[in-house]
Amino acid sequence: MSHAPVHTVAGHTKDLVQPRRRRSNLQLVRKQKPQRDHNAEPVSAADQTQFSGAARVTSHVPLGQLLEATKILLWEADVENWRFTYVSEHAKKILGYPLAKWYEPDFLASHLHHEDKHRIFCQRHSRIADRKDLTFRLYASDGRVVWVRTLISLVSTEGEKKRMSGFMVDISESKQAEEALKDLGGRLIAAQEMERSRIARDLHDDFNQRLALLSIELEQLGKRSQKADLRQPCVKLQKQVQEMSADIQGLSHRLHPAKLDHLGLAAAIRSLCEELSASADLKIEFHQHRLPATIPKDVALCLFRIAQEALRNCIKHSGANKAQVVLSRTRDAIRLCVSDDGCGFDSKSYASERGLGFISMKERLHVVSGELQVHSEPKAGTRIDVSVPLLQDLVFVI
Repeated sequence: MSHAPVHTVAGHTKDLVQPRRRRSNLQLVRKQKPQRDHNAEPVSAADQTQFSGAARVTSHVPLGQLLEATKILLWEADVENWRFTYVSEHAKKILGYPLAKWYEPDFLASHLHHEDKHRIFCQRHSRIADRKDLTFRLYASDGRVVWVRTLISLVSTEGEKKRMSGFMVDISESKQAEEALKDLGGRLIAAQEMERSRIARDLHDDFNQRLALLSIELEQLGKRSQKADLRQPCVKLQKQVQEMSADIQGLSHRLHPAKLDHLGLAAAIRSLCEELSASADLKIEFHQHRLPATIPKDVALCLFRIAQEALRNCIKHSGANKAQVVLSRTRDAIRLCVSDDGCGFDSKSYASERGLGFISMKERLHVVSGELQVHSEPKAGTRIDVSVPLLQDLVFVI
């Protein structure tokens, strides 16, 4: 009977197991006692304890069946170049390549998805913590893109990191479900915005125009009236109609801001701050720093709606005297910060987490792969930080 390959690590042979059929049950049989390699580095006491503990577990637990059922790939690699020095049998099922292919020097680099290479290789060239959790994509032998999550552990020998090992799991199905959910959320938000735009257009082009005509007719009626006691009521009615027209125009603007389409995100948020400052007892300052000349429409709409919701909450609940909105650009993202000096709240409470306003913000950001952080404490004001990643080829302006 042929033996499975023995894998040597730091002078000791790993206690590999080999399946054998006995009475229709898959059991694990301990291999013969490994021989010490006298040319290898000595094994630390911690490693000896680890290996002896693993040996006791493998003698009682069907480890092979456990790894097969959970579809976990065990691996070890060189710390310097991330070259695999050991992979378990499940590696063949994840990507479809034979095990020998995994041991090639450039296997990871040549099979990483092109959009993940920069991020992963930055991790490789920087100092890695003793524990690391990475998610990235690999190309399979049949051309498929496979999402994997790997947990990395660095083992030290005499104070220096010598080995890198970990677990790798195929998470493609969960990623596909996440993308489907994101797509559904995006389509629902797009449908909602289309309906908002239609209602805003009807309010502006139909009802507002009709109210404008009514105001003109009331004005003419008051001028033509021979009775003085009818002129004053006509003037009063005309004023009420004009107020209704202004309210409808404001509602139309809130439903679909035309400035966002024609003048861009910064101008739209600046106008929003000015309008809310004029209508509420709140001073709102707006600042912008190095925004892109062009911003994707879905990102601009997402950030505008979040600023709109945050400022409305500030006016309605915080009792603040001052608020500030800052729109800025980092190397690879656009950031929005809305802060106030109001009463604040417990940001970790269940009520704040389940509020419709914050749920709406999170849903919009999920569609554009953005992040939301809420910083607030009772009597200490509130700060909402939003970050949305941007494409690298956008043109930036000061």
